[in-house]
Amino acid sequence: MKKLPLALCALILSFTFIAGCVSDTPTDTTTTAETDSTTVVTVPTTEAETTVVPTSETPTEPTTESVVYTPISQNKVTDDPPEEYTPPATEKPTKPSTGDEASKPTKPAKPTDNKKYKYVAFTFDDGPHYSLTYKFADKLAQYGGNGTFFVVGNRVYGEQAKAMKYAYDMGNEIGVHGYTHEYYYSSCSDSRFKSELKKTDDVIYKFTGERPTVMRPPGGMITSNRVKSSGYAVINWNVDSADWQYVFQGQWGRDKIVSNVLNSVDNGDIILMHEIYEDSYTSFCKIIDTLYKRGYRFVTVSELLELNEDSKGNLYYGY
Repeated sequence: MKKLPLALCALILSFTFIAGCVSDTPTDTTTTAETDSTTVVTVPTTEAETTVVPTSETPTEPTTESVVYTPISQNKVTDDPPEEYTPPATEKPTKPSTGDEASKPTKPAKPTDNKKYKYVAFTFDDGPHYSLTYKFADKLAQYGGNGTFFVVGNRVYGEQAKAMKYAYDMGNEIGVHGYTHEYYYSSCSDSRFKSELKKTDDVIYKFTGERPTVMRPPGGMITSNRVKSSGYAVINWNVDSADWQYVFQGQWGRDKIVSNVLNSVDNGDIILMHEIYEDSYTSFCKIIDTLYKRGYRFVTVSELLELNEDSKGNLYYGY
């Protein structure tokens, strides 16, 4: 027998081995896939809901501020006031109680009758002012007091006329200062002197319904003859705050105004201030707070000096 070539034998053996392997493979072709032991559940997604978490803060109720007046943008002075404003007929505001009422006698009495107090008269020149006049009047009323406002006639119009009327309705005294504040009564002509007084008197009467009985000359300057012929009790002062010199100078200026008064004031004095400066008002608040604690009470010059018809034509500096 012939021998087969070696390569042919190797090929036959390879085919025989492959055939045997195929016959040993299981006939079940189903494959089982192992999965992770953790079951994953997929939930359909929806739009996120907005959750409102309540807070512990109490809701703030809206507040409304009581507005007594509406200031105008500028505090102008004109030669003649417009005629369009007529003050409404209203009841006088009620002043706050100070606790002193119980000590007053039941019969009518003068404000200065209670001798356990000392009394001074605050006087305010050069107004009215569309906002500060209200503040001065309200601060006086805080202590059950009043003062005297010597007004410039050509400032009494519009919002400033309302401010003057408010001070008057609170029980304060309104006096004549001058119509223009441009002339000294010690040197101006007779016709100018009479005009300054009459025009101011008329405008005060127009808005208050009462004729003024007191007058303060600009700068305190007036001749003795004009005092006698003026028709008013002429009121100067014996305590000068000099506020107009120290306004717009910051805290130093305000402290100076306060010390000018507190270092010299005494029972029966007439104090001079001006109602057209914010620094004057700030200083006034400190002054009146301190004086009240010292046992002072606050009255008009007519109350302090007990003025009457016979007082006209006389000049006063203090009690």
